[in-house]
Amino acid sequence: MAGRKKTTNEQKILRGTDQPCRMTPQTVSNGMSEIPKVKLKGSAKKIFEYTACELINKGLMEIVSLDLLVAYAREMSIYHDLMREVEKEGFTIEVETKNGITTIVNPKRKVAESALNNAKSIASEFGFTPVSRMRVAGLIAPKQNQDDFAEFEEIK
Repeated sequence: MAGRKKTTNEQKILRGTDQPCRMTPQTVSNGMSEIPKVKLKGSAKKIFEYTACELINKGLMEIVSLDLLVAYAREMSIYHDLMREVEKEGFTIEVETKNGITTIVNPKRKVAESALNNAKSIASEFGFTPVSRMRVAGLIAPKQNQDDFAEFEEIK
């Protein structure tokens, strides 16, 4: 025999013996309790780890949303890397044409802005933007336990 049957956390709470050291660790309902391994490098890896950690803590990270999060990390990495280069080179560059030298917007800036727009559209799905955060807040908010007789008290 393996010994005594384990007491569930719910029973410990009811009995009043719910000390943190005695509680059994609960698994996350969506199966994601730690950051999964993904083959990313540089700033994309840092962005992925940071955002995945935040989503796991809020209970919003699921295995099916992993690819979208990787895409978000890559787009933001492209944006940050290219904007660093643009800051070094300048926002405009001089190009030699048939008519002489002309000044144009740095093409890296256009690519960076495109990556940022792609990242914004992905970010809205995860609740990273202020507007989408309000929409996702309903999923994160704890459900309020209401007393069975609360509706009778409201009638008064």
